[in-house]
Order: sequence, then C-alpha cells, then structure tokens
Amino acid sequence: AARSLFQYMHRGAALAHDTRYDRTQVYDALYSRGYQVQSLNYSQSRLLLPAVGQLVLNQSGSSEPLRTALDVGCSHGFAVSKLWEMGLHASGVDLSGVAVSIARKARQDALERCVPPLPGRPASCFLQGSVADLPWPSRAFDVTMSSDVLEHVPPELVDLAVAEMSRVTRRLMVLKISVRKEGRKPSLKALEEEIGRHIQLHETVKHTPFWIDKFSRHGFYLRSRIRTPGHLCCAFVLQANDSLLSS
Repeated sequence: AARSLFQYMHRGAALAHDTRYDRTQVYDALYSRGYQVQSLNYSQSRLLLPAVGQLVLNQSGSSEPLRTALDVGCSHGFAVSKLWEMGLHASGVDLSGVAVSIARKARQDALERCVPPLPGRPASCFLQGSVADLPWPSRAFDVTMSSDVLEHVPPELVDLAVAEMSRVTRRLMVLKISVRKEGRKPSLKALEEEIGRHIQLHETVKHTPFWIDKFSRHGFYLRSRIRTPGHLCCAFVLQANDSLLSS
C-alpha cells in the first residue's frame, strides 16, 4: 500500500533514479507516522515567535499596527495559536492535509480569528495548500512567518514559492531556513524502509544570501538577523520596500 505514494513507481533498475513523487502524499504519510507531532506544545517555529512578538510590540503604538499574520508550513498549528495570543488575526497553510487536520482539531479553529481565504476554499484558519500557490488575496497579511519550510521546496518551484510569499505579504517576513540536509527522524526512516527507497526532504539547501537575493527581486530587503543555535541556522527578518508599502 505504501508504494502507492509514488506516482511513477515501476520495477527495474530505473527505480533507484526516479525521484518524481507526490510530495503531498509523502508528507501525509510522514505525519501519519508521527512526523513533527511528538508534542503539540512544541515547534521549531518557537524560535521565530519572539521576533514576531517584538515586531508587534514595536508597531503597536503606530498608525498602522500589525494586525494579520500567516504561518507558511503551519504543521499542527502551534505558531498560529501563539500569533492569536499576540492579538493577531492569523492563518496557517501546510502541504500536508493530515497536518492541517491535526491543527484544526488541536486548536480552536474559529474563522473570526484569522484571515478569510479566497472564494471556494474551506472556511478555516488552517488550509491545505502549496507555498507556490497560496489561497489568499494579494497583500492579505501584514507579516508572514515560516520556519524550516523553504528548504523543502523543490528547485523548480523556488521562484514561484518566493513570489507567492511576497504577493500575500504587505510588510514583513520572519523566516528560518535550514542550510543543512535533513536529519533522519524515526518517521522518515520508517517510511523509507516501508517503500524501499531514500526520500530527500530538504531539496533546496542554500545559504541565506541566496534567499535574500530571491526575495529582493520582489521588493523585500534584509531588516535584521535572528540569533539561533548554530545547528538551527539561519533566521532573519525581511521588510517590504516603500513602493510595496504604498501599494
């Protein structure tokens, strides 16, 4: 049954070199095996939340306080729940429908707490979708955060992912992007053993200047860096330039 995860699974020597597979099904299978959900009160995104909180505080007395936020790669919804506690209307999106189902059950999924998606999408704060095709209107969010997600994007979708995150973000991005290959977590090892092949989760491993350059092409520049433990590098804040802020 697990072999049905792969769209192009076939017999023969070519199998070892065929890396085309349905990533949504892979992440669903991983979440079904406990990937990232050992504790619903823990997430790598916790490293970004203080920076988001400081930005909210800094803007609280201004004429344009931060009001809306998006978590790209929301997993089980931990960060979105913390963004709600900051007083933000916050939404989350994840490629895995299993992760989204966990988030909806684990958090109080009430539409008045989040930003409505485009017409035709479920009335929920947590949506299944790709970072390369985000289901919200342009400039829907004052701040977008994302922790350990963009390194998972396949190279052919990187430009689309960066463009989409830039499209829905009006002012600030708070990002953590790994510069290492993925760790071999038990859920990943179990799935690999079941299907008999290696799965590469971190498909675009690049250093921070690569990402800063990509986002600069869409009007976002480096505002500050966020200190993280060395093995959890790297995190930073991007800010929209004046032309975006006035649009």
